[in-house]
Amino acid sequence: MKQLKYAIQNVIRGKGSNIVKVVSITLGLLVSVILIAKVAYELSYDNFYRDNEQLYVVKTGWDGGKPLHGNNIYPTAAAIARHFSAQVESFTIVTEAYGKMSHGNKAYRETVLMVDSAFFQTMGLPLYKGNALDLANPDMIFLSESFAKEVFGSDGAVGKTLLYNIGGDYQPFIVKGIYADIPLNTTLYRPKAVISIANRTKYYKGGLGWNTGGNYQAFVRLKHSKADAEIINKGITSIIMSQYMPMDHYGKFGVKGIEVMVSPLRRLHLDNWNTVKMLYIMGILAIALLFTATLNYVLISLSSLAYRAKAIGVHKCNGAGTGGIFGMFLWETAIIVCISLALIAFIILNFNEKIEELIQTPVGELFSLQNIWAPALVVLFLFFIGGIMPGRFFSSIPVTQVFRQYTENKKRWKYPLLFVQFAGTAFLVGMTCVVFSQYHYTMSKDLGYNMERLASVYDSYEHVDNTLSLLHNLPYVEGAATAEAGMLGFPSPYPVNDNSGNMIFSPRLTFFDREFFNFIGMRLKTGKAPTAEGEILVNEEFVRAMKWDNNGVGEYVPEHGTVTGILDGFRFIDAAQMEPVEIRWSSGRGNVMHVRLKEPFDDNLKRLNEEMKKLYPQDNVQFTSYAKQMERSFHSERVFRDSIILATIAILAITLMGLVGYINDEIRRRSKEIAIRKINGAEVKGILLMLSTDVIRIAVPAILIGVVLSHYTGMVWKSQFRDVMTTDWLFYTGVFIVVLAFIVGCVIIKSWRIANENPILSLKNE
Repeated sequence: MKQLKYAIQNVIRGKGSNIVKVVSITLGLLVSVILIAKVAYELSYDNFYRDNEQLYVVKTGWDGGKPLHGNNIYPTAAAIARHFSAQVESFTIVTEAYGKMSHGNKAYRETVLMVDSAFFQTMGLPLYKGNALDLANPDMIFLSESFAKEVFGSDGAVGKTLLYNIGGDYQPFIVKGIYADIPLNTTLYRPKAVISIANRTKYYKGGLGWNTGGNYQAFVRLKHSKADAEIINKGITSIIMSQYMPMDHYGKFGVKGIEVMVSPLRRLHLDNWNTVKMLYIMGILAIALLFTATLNYVLISLSSLAYRAKAIGVHKCNGAGTGGIFGMFLWETAIIVCISLALIAFIILNFNEKIEELIQTPVGELFSLQNIWAPALVVLFLFFIGGIMPGRFFSSIPVTQVFRQYTENKKRWKYPLLFVQFAGTAFLVGMTCVVFSQYHYTMSKDLGYNMERLASVYDSYEHVDNTLSLLHNLPYVEGAATAEAGMLGFPSPYPVNDNSGNMIFSPRLTFFDREFFNFIGMRLKTGKAPTAEGEILVNEEFVRAMKWDNNGVGEYVPEHGTVTGILDGFRFIDAAQMEPVEIRWSSGRGNVMHVRLKEPFDDNLKRLNEEMKKLYPQDNVQFTSYAKQMERSFHSERVFRDSIILATIAILAITLMGLVGYINDEIRRRSKEIAIRKINGAEVKGILLMLSTDVIRIAVPAILIGVVLSHYTGMVWKSQFRDVMTTDWLFYTGVFIVVLAFIVGCVIIKSWRIANENPILSLKNE
């Protein structure tokens, strides 16, 4: 207990340096704990399903392409179960459904899945009420626990009726069961409701055979997991190709074959290489920040050696042993870490909304019992390193050496600590510049049409022309028109074939209504916009793919139309090299309603959505700005950008505190030397240069290493983009100069007073 008592006294006595320690640790721990917790959270994906190690996702690769994806032909899972019955316990088929529902005067737009009756058994998802076999029947609906309470309250939902929009009209569906909510950390859908897949044939008149395309997700629960998966993967592709695959049908679309395999669901999230890269980089950032904060604490602690050495000597003279001194420093570190943790808890509790907005994960999920081990390891690392290094150093100094000014001119131990801080700072500043510039480049580049004040919504309107007329009459609406798809990406449903019926390529294609060409403001390199059925616009990539000798205007593409114009500069948001694009004129209306609003855009968008709520209370129509849609397209990149900016601000503050502690120690240690130099004629700039020289010698190689590491790490991060901004040596030279200027500037500002002080005062203090 004496050690704790002395530790408390030391914390109170050294409140100035300890406040710096607390602030430094709080900043470092706050950001590194959040980043590490985010990494642990991402690694916990899909672990909540019962016996998740036995749950596998079916993947298909067309033409043997890699990587395989989770979109399969409907009977694929059934074929696996049929031919590998000794390995497969159960299987299920899933596809997304239209998610508009209503009950009373309330409308809901939620994620809904069409599933079969084996869905709950195969996925290992708890079914609280109802019989899963009811999913074999259409017009039955199962609700998640939270959604059932939202719609029906505490009265109970089973047996009640919910209106569900299917086949273009609202139909009554009977609630037959309640299932457990699916947590956020899943790579799959989080449906608020599931209905029978039999509804696809009833309402959409579609088939479920081998020629229906790859629109279904499939899952199998294996009996012995890995061994069973290896057996299935060795034989399933050849079985499907030889016994089931209708190549006469798929050959028309240029398909030469498929490859099928099963893969563990728990690995699905990490099969995305972009996700893995993001986690690696976030981990590196967290470690860099943690090391910087920890070593900064050590640096500040050891900087107090000059004025704490005699106190330690007194303790040793009064019987304190090496272990006692060491324990006292551990208690001191524990107190400071606990204060920092209390501040971190206060910040998280009071700014949880901002933190959740930053990392796009609820704080409760981030620090759940399942993931708390990761933040705990971060805290323990800082505690042990921050406590052990100063504790061992102080406790090992002999009493006689302490009273002989053992610390005088012994500063070499500070250099590695400063080196790590400077390298970490340069690394994070460099990464911030790379990430920010690439993100800004992606979000601000010209896409070949007018995106100003543009918003859209996907919906099926009964009377589209009436809706358009209503929109045109609103005083804050500048224009409105429809298209079959949004402008950020088009599907490729119709291939271009040669005279023999063989596919040449499959262009990205959409339909515009008659007003949309002028509305969207697309530029043409040559020709004119279509004005009639059978007329199309194409881009230069389309012309090259067709191998036309002229510019393409006037050419006829069988089953597509006559080219009237060539697009100029049109591109998708993340396309370095555009694919062939085709835009058709349509006399009808598309499903994506676009509006261009007047300024102020945000206020008018809010007014528009309030107006649509009144006009279409059952449909829950909500327009979204194109800027928001683009942000959603790069959601993970934006989260990473915001995280690294926060980490950089933290490491700059920590480095500043470390520099202040180092310079204070240098000034205290060399005050007599500085005074004598000034008496002998040294000028202010000479004193500042003397104090800056040692720091510059450490900073230059450290910053160089940090900038080089930021370059290579930034290249890894940028590899997920198809259109990459070029960063040359001038870019990184600028980063080097900025970081060096920050460090030298801090030294000069902190040293300015002693450089201008009357030397007599320093000698008098001595």
